[in-house]
Amino acid sequence: MMVRTTVVVCSGLVCTFISAFAQTESVWDNKGTATINLTQVALRNWAAGGQNTIGIAGLLTYRALYNGTGSRWETTFDVGYGLTKLGNLPFRKSDDRFILISTYGVRSPDSLIAYAVQLDFRTQLTDGFQYPTDTTSKLISTLFAPATLNLGLGATYTPSRGVSITLMAATGRGVFVLDRRLQDGSLGVDSGKAVRLQLGASLNTTIVTEIIENVLLNTKLAVFAPYDAFTSQVVNWNTVLTFRINKYLSASFALDVAYDPRIILTRDDGTRGPATQLRNVLGIGITIPL
Repeated sequence: MMVRTTVVVCSGLVCTFISAFAQTESVWDNKGTATINLTQVALRNWAAGGQNTIGIAGLLTYRALYNGTGSRWETTFDVGYGLTKLGNLPFRKSDDRFILISTYGVRSPDSLIAYAVQLDFRTQLTDGFQYPTDTTSKLISTLFAPATLNLGLGATYTPSRGVSITLMAATGRGVFVLDRRLQDGSLGVDSGKAVRLQLGASLNTTIVTEIIENVLLNTKLAVFAPYDAFTSQVVNWNTVLTFRINKYLSASFALDVAYDPRIILTRDDGTRGPATQLRNVLGIGITIPL
């Protein structure tokens, strides 16, 4: 933001007006991108074999930062969704995420630490299925089943404009499974129940920065430790690397890592129990700055 300053200097009956422009840093810093990636594999009389494939994936990331002299308010918003069609099978969901994190802190003007309150909400948007065979499917998730909401009080450390570390000593966590078809005890809520509430401590780290020219890093680490089982921690780590080719073309790599000891999964080896969950999405497509 440009600020104009006018100085009046008078000597006797002569007055001189001096105008100058000074550059001041805006207290708002809003950045975001919307990316659409398309993939297609078309085969005909191909000796090596394979199947026709169509894939479409969208990713929206946005960060709004207010950095005033006495307060700091940071909100990040991530939405991803993808569909894949393999051969003659119908489209199936390949990516689905909704993450909203908002942190508001009050501090003295010369301090990097703020007393803060933080909200962290996560869910998915549509039904998710497991496919035991090509012709059968099993519902395993949907909107608000599961969903998690963390609300905590603590402190935020901001060593730079793109980095924030928030430690919440008092955090209330709610896990919601609002669809009765999924209230079987496998999604972090007791069987037959819709909500599970816990009190604990949480750590959230957010880094949004250009690590090298035309390479943007957006990563968020969230750890929740319940006081009734402090070593049974819930971990969510979401990272997006965006490689700018030009103003509208880019490549992106998204990696999600999650672990919740109360989530019961069918592992790749066929056994059931908690496990580290991994998901990555790699694409080249059109990116629109927001």
